[in-house]
Amino acid sequence: THASYEGIPLTEEQASGTVGVYRNIRNPLVMRSGPEITRFFEGTELLEPGLVPMPHWRPDGPVEEEDPYAFSGFAGVGRKA
Repeated sequence: THASYEGIPLTEEQASGTVGVYRNIRNPLVMRSGPEITRFFEGTELLEPGLVPMPHWRPDGPVEEEDPYAFSGFAGVGRKA
């Protein structure tokens, strides 16, 4: 999983305030776009359903009932060939 501004019910400016809280810690929060996250999977076979918003990756229940903030990132699994 990886955090992203895409899909969350905040403006990028509002979300950047949240990121700012984590800027000066040992492991700062880095938000990336879907295409930027996809690059991490280069050289792997991306398993179904691919890189998708977190609630869409093998959901336990109806995705439309998820908290909107659950969409603040992407999930995917890549298998080395």
